[in-house]
Formats: sequence, structure tokens, C-alpha cells
Amino acid sequence: MQFHRLKRREIAIVGGSVEPARRRTSAVPEKPAAGSPHRRELLQSLLAAALATMPNWHNDLLAATLPLERDRFVELSEKLCAMSIRDRSLADAIQNALIDHYAESDFRHIAELLHSATSEDVDRVVARAGLQRLAKSIISVWYSGLVGTGERARVLAYEEALAWQATGYAKAPGTCGEFGDWMAKPPTAVDREHRR
Repeated sequence: MQFHRLKRREIAIVGGSVEPARRRTSAVPEKPAAGSPHRRELLQSLLAAALATMPNWHNDLLAATLPLERDRFVELSEKLCAMSIRDRSLADAIQNALIDHYAESDFRHIAELLHSATSEDVDRVVARAGLQRLAKSIISVWYSGLVGTGERARVLAYEEALAWQATGYAKAPGTCGEFGDWMAKPPTAVDREHRR
């Protein structure tokens, strides 16, 4: 075997002619020594055992790959949605769902712009930066709990979607409140204002 300097891959010289080396794939099983586990299986089981001892390792791993830290993304989302967000754990899932459609730099840029913006300036600042599409997507996922449209739509949250919190009286269909809640008349807009 030699290393071809222009193609930057291994080549096999057979009878004076140059042929690309055949790569070994995982589809071709290697025979382990008699009585010993396959090396890959052993390494996988050791890794799984090590990770199983760490709580929430998969959440930490996901959070490390996202453009914004959870608290920073929640702060950005609260400014865009004009609402306080109770379930902060959903922030990582939303970022992860949107990262395939938007550049990481856009997430950082919009967070930086809105960090010191007042609630009255949010729309103007987002429009001036040309980040309306990203802002609309973030708002849409928080309020609806859905990401994507049509056949590609995926539910990230149902009861936690901000739409139910925003109405002030509605509950997600299929969820129960206290016994007898169905008999109570929904509060009027005036009643909701007095509660604030």
C-alpha cells in the first residue's frame, strides 16, 4: 500500500498498475477470536455503561452543539413571543429543530440584537437585520408546538405550547383540569386584566 500524493488516499500497486485500495466497511463482519467479544461491541458496551452513569448526558451533549445556551435562547424567545416562558427545557428541542434551516450565526446575531432591545423595538430591530423569517419560525414553534409544515410537520410540544397560556382560559384539548372545570364560565377580557 502507498499513499497517492494527489488523490490523498491509499492505493494498491498490483503488477505495476495503480488501483484504489478497497475500504473495509462495517457491513463486512470481521471474525472475532474464539470466545472473545468483537472489539466494536466491547467498546460500544463500555461507552454505553459510562454514559448511563451520567444523568442527562444526551441533553448535555445536545446543548453543547446548539448555537445559543438555553438561558440566552429563552431570553430571545421571551422577547420575540412577548410572553414569559415557563418550560425552559423545550428551548433546546426548538433550537435543535430549527438549526437545520438557519445559520448558527443568525441565532447569535438575533440574540445579540435583542438582548438590549425594548419590547417596542423588537419588530423594528428584527426587520432591520433581515431576520424576520428566523424570528417568525421561533415564535411559531413556541406558540404552536409544531415545527415544519404539511407532511413534514412534527410535534415538539402539546400542552406546553404557548397558545394555551396566551388564551388564559383554554386548556389543550384532551387534557383535564380539576373536577368540575367544564362548568365554569371562561373569564372575560376584563377579568383577565384584573388578574394581572
